[in-house]
Amino acid sequence: MLELIAGLVLGFWTICLGILLWADCDIWTFMHLKFGNDIASRFEGKVVWVTGASSGIGEGLVKELVKVKNVKIVLSARRKEELERVRKECLGINKSARPDSVLVLPFDMVDYDSHTPALEKVIKTFGKLNVLISNAAAMGQYAFWEEAPISSDKALFDLNVFSLVNLNRIVLNYFKNERGRQGHLAVVSSLAGKFGVPYLTPYTPTKYALNGYFESLRNELRKMERIHVTLLCPGPVVSNIGDNAMTGTGEKFKNSKFSIKPSNIMTAARCGEICLAAIANKLEESWMAPLPNLPFLYLATYQPFLFAKISAILMKYLVVEEK
Repeated sequence: MLELIAGLVLGFWTICLGILLWADCDIWTFMHLKFGNDIASRFEGKVVWVTGASSGIGEGLVKELVKVKNVKIVLSARRKEELERVRKECLGINKSARPDSVLVLPFDMVDYDSHTPALEKVIKTFGKLNVLISNAAAMGQYAFWEEAPISSDKALFDLNVFSLVNLNRIVLNYFKNERGRQGHLAVVSSLAGKFGVPYLTPYTPTKYALNGYFESLRNELRKMERIHVTLLCPGPVVSNIGDNAMTGTGEKFKNSKFSIKPSNIMTAARCGEICLAAIANKLEESWMAPLPNLPFLYLATYQPFLFAKISAILMKYLVVEEK
């Protein structure tokens, strides 16, 4: 009996290690991708609102989502022309989709007064809202911690944190009062919200703050079995989020003397697929990134002493160098 138990335990951990060293998402998400609810079964006939949908992860999300039968999608960001491009490409991906099934709803997330009218427009157009995927974010600065001006911290917290919190509070009240206590809030955070990424102040602390806000909300909602909160934590993803990033001295990062050595980067389409699978299976949190990011994150989460020793050695190879 002891040999059997030992064999089962060893087999379990061998499988987990194999997934960790092969998959591009955490072990629990991987299991649901393979054996859980598929995206179509969860989103068919639903109304899904995606903010930050004009590029990057948001664009990848909606281009995967539009493949679902009878789904209704709301695309939001500041740039109307880019949203129209994404809408046109979505309708090209699924030629059976009705043109009026994809709504372009541009607004600025930091214009808090626009949040309630935006929700009202969604309800007026489609009659309901089932899922809000909050993806709006900005990179901010690549800078030494002491160089980042406090004005950057305030501006980035306003966009990356407080604007999302405000919109989600409005939608949560709608879910509670109008939707019979049902709905789903999904928030795109980052692996940067799980351990302190150097030279990404104040971006990294905004993601920590998002995790704190929505983990607290999730615990408050546990008594409401039909309102769900999912935190999505991608690693490096192909996007233009860093195009306008600045250094601590105010210089554009891409024109500065510094560069960050590239690591494996996930496509927006693959990131969108994993995010939608996590939402479809009502996961509380999902991590997604190609190697070597996730093993490093598991180490940081579960073996912080070893992580500190290893990161001290790797820092000079992984982060910043002069061009």
